[in-house]
Amino acid sequence: MNEQLLLEAGLTQREIKVYLALLELGSTTTGPLVKKSGIPNCKVYETLDKLINKGLASYTIISKIKHFQASDPEMLLNFLEEKQKQIKEIIPELKLKQNLAENIQESTIYESIKGVKTAFNKILSTLNKGEEYLVFTLGEELGTEELKRFFIGYHKKRIEKKIKVKLIANEKMKKIFLRYHVFKGMKVKYTKQKLPTGIFIYGNNIMTVVWGQKPTAFVITSKNNADRYREFFEEMWKTAAV
Repeated sequence: MNEQLLLEAGLTQREIKVYLALLELGSTTTGPLVKKSGIPNCKVYETLDKLINKGLASYTIISKIKHFQASDPEMLLNFLEEKQKQIKEIIPELKLKQNLAENIQESTIYESIKGVKTAFNKILSTLNKGEEYLVFTLGEELGTEELKRFFIGYHKKRIEKKIKVKLIANEKMKKIFLRYHVFKGMKVKYTKQKLPTGIFIYGNNIMTVVWGQKPTAFVITSKNNADRYREFFEEMWKTAAV
């Protein structure tokens, strides 16, 4: 018996034990049921009430004593249909919550190397395995030892999580980029056009990174804004060269 299926159907461990015991015992009082199910007497009545409410058990009174029996196993299908109906009823409310979350607009500033690391880690915590983000790369600062080390550590974590990335870099950065900044799970194209730099597009977020005396990352959460940037990136990707 695959009890996991019954758990996934919405029954508790106690309900499963009592229900299976009822199926095997047939009509029974609580004494044999406690012994068969292993559920203590103080909990067996509570569990029986729950099964009765779910339509999975019933009782008859014989000589003023309650005798319990399991409902036909096919009643499990009715129970699941009722749960499905209840879930369908709350889906509009759940979708509303989702839409409200998608429309949240806020901004966060991360300062210093530690702050920028936190901002980059947010990319990895926001995206799921196999998802992708888009980048208009940083400029000449990519040639600094500090950034080379920074991105080696960051991309190691990105690769472990199997998150992909597409980047567009200025053509004059191609030698530096090919030598120091190409990692697994990354697609890069180059363009002669002047583009915004240090822009990272992920989920509903746009992160702008300014690398100077005090590295800073500005993260704006806005679905509409992220969608516009994503459209712009994809248009540039079509014309950029490998």
